[in-house]
Amino acid sequence: MSPIKKLFRKLRKKKPSTKHGGDDCRESDDTSRSTEVASDDVAAISTPPRLKLNAEGGAAKDDSSEIIVTTPTKEDDSLKSIIRATSSNGGDESVTSSKKRCSVTFSPKLTETEEEEKIEDPFPNHHTKRELKRLSSCSSKYNISGTGKLDKFEQLARTLDSHGRGSVDPSTVIQLLKEQDALRKRQWLLLLGNIIQWLPIIVGAVYTFFKFTERQYQQNVGGKILTSMDYIKKGIVTSDEIDSLWELSRGKAYPLTNEHKRNYLRDGFVVLPNFLTEDESQALDKVVTHNLNEMAFPDLLTKCSRKFHGEHYHSTVTHRFWQQPRIADMLSSMALDGDTGYMVTSEILEMPSGVACIPQWHWDFLTFPQNYNASFTTGTQIWWSSEEVDENVGGGLAFLPGSHKWANEVDEGAALHPCFAMNLFEKMSAECTQLLDREMVVPKLSPKDIVVFSRFTLHRSVARNPSVPFKSPTGRRGYTLRVGSARSIFKQDTMQCFPSHPSSNFERQLKEGKRYDSVIDKETGLPNPHAIYRPMNVRDSEELLIQEEHSRAMSTRTFLHYSAQSIIRQKIKWKLAKYVEDAVNGVARRKVLDVSCRAQPTPDVRADY
Repeated sequence: MSPIKKLFRKLRKKKPSTKHGGDDCRESDDTSRSTEVASDDVAAISTPPRLKLNAEGGAAKDDSSEIIVTTPTKEDDSLKSIIRATSSNGGDESVTSSKKRCSVTFSPKLTETEEEEKIEDPFPNHHTKRELKRLSSCSSKYNISGTGKLDKFEQLARTLDSHGRGSVDPSTVIQLLKEQDALRKRQWLLLLGNIIQWLPIIVGAVYTFFKFTERQYQQNVGGKILTSMDYIKKGIVTSDEIDSLWELSRGKAYPLTNEHKRNYLRDGFVVLPNFLTEDESQALDKVVTHNLNEMAFPDLLTKCSRKFHGEHYHSTVTHRFWQQPRIADMLSSMALDGDTGYMVTSEILEMPSGVACIPQWHWDFLTFPQNYNASFTTGTQIWWSSEEVDENVGGGLAFLPGSHKWANEVDEGAALHPCFAMNLFEKMSAECTQLLDREMVVPKLSPKDIVVFSRFTLHRSVARNPSVPFKSPTGRRGYTLRVGSARSIFKQDTMQCFPSHPSSNFERQLKEGKRYDSVIDKETGLPNPHAIYRPMNVRDSEELLIQEEHSRAMSTRTFLHYSAQSIIRQKIKWKLAKYVEDAVNGVARRKVLDVSCRAQPTPDVRADY
């Protein structure tokens, strides 16, 4: 038996374990061990190139005198053994002895990463089968590809086997890791697909909110005013068409009859046919459409596609259109009990085919900044449609005859009706809905006609018949002017839980308790040039409207406060309280809680003469 084999036999205390199939990959817990070997055995060893002998006691301490012996242990680990020759008398270098012994110290094995890094590749560009020998026996199990190097999946599988037990088939682990990686990629692709699918909706929502905020700010704070020259320069209408709008029927009064007056006082609304000529209606539609395109915002509260509040404050053409005797005299005689009309606000609503803008029954007195407990003759409205509407094709407005006397008991024959609701979006009972739908009237209107109805008259939008879509691809445009009487008393907030109209927050607005006609100078009989609500029997010049452009607006601070207040009133104060009330009463199955804000009227103010 060769001397080196004898040495290995003395050093080996236990055979390698084959518990895990022959190659045990677990690390040894021993950190340091020491034993002694006779120096005669060392002398008999012929030093191989990779062994180093370091003999103490006078021998030179260079690399050639140090021996590194690799020996298996009880854990089947490969440890480096550094054999040092020592003298029996303590290792004094000056003393020589014929009988020397060697001290053998076992140091812990290097990690596999350090072991593999230590081995240099003599052929870096040629991966042969010799590379497989550079991996440890445990790492070689995970080299499923046979390349001699572990790819990312093989390395990850080897890392997961931290205890080196080798109890799981490496091929199975690697396959599972590959499937996991493929699943992760599919998940990312699915997420990307969802983002692409929802991206148009997200972008549309962001754009709508941005446009809504921008146009609201433009209308109420920094909005421009369109003059007659703006329409002419852009080719919207000609100067002759503008003149025709300012002098309807060449200044002739509308042939109002006693029947028109009786119908209005009885039903709360009346249709005035042929109020405009064909050419005048087409010119008005051009102006209204241009105003929508310039400053309308997407309507987030109703199903209308676009809305423009306070429209006449931003157009000298439509502002002066309403200030003419044909309109002012007709309203004063028929709807306002002889009082002069004052323009409160105007709006344009665009309704697409197949859907109703505001399908809920409602009263518009909520948007009139004046006291609630007043006669129906203190406020009226004009509505014009850009398309033909009637009961069969739909697309117009439905009215409930006589509902203008349901709100209070001020007028003769008026009484508070059980179906009267204080809030625009408060749901009516089934009995009331059936009553309204059964008794409603949908008047027939052409673009040459208008309908006049009281601020207390119940009405709602009627969806267009899908088989007869609107002629315009964007839908029907409905133009409304709201008018208050001279004796109306200004009150900023009509209802507690419903947003006040933006115009009531303009910087130079009337003080609470002031009548609308308080803006008239008693000496000259002319309105104050700074007045917000302008009388309809006096036509303002374009120069005055341009000069006073910024007087009919609110400050940025007021706009932010008004916006926040509107959201709190309509979306939180009323709706949140309503949800709580319905939930509690639903559980109790009876009326035990009544905390919802039903837009009760604010305290009345006294006129200051």
